[in-house]
Amino acid sequence: MKTQLKDALITTRNAARSIPGKVAMIGVGTIATASAAMASDSGGSAASQAFSELSSQASSMAGEAWPVVTAIVGSLLAIGLFKKFANKAT
Repeated sequence: MKTQLKDALITTRNAARSIPGKVAMIGVGTIATASAAMASDSGGSAASQAFSELSSQASSMAGEAWPVVTAIVGSLLAIGLFKKFANKAT
């Protein structure tokens, strides 16, 4: 077990000395960090809770706005029809 670990460490060190090896090590480090962050976020962080709260508030506000929007559109259509018929009558 120790020899395998030592061989892996030597291989990693040799790979990190070359430029493509450095790029690969940075990529592996980035992927490992991102996957660790995703794994630790599975319980639900404060940011994800805040975004879910924001999403629920936005859908609630959109639901409350529909009656107002339909009243405004209906009023504008009624005014337009009234003007049209008033112009034809004169």
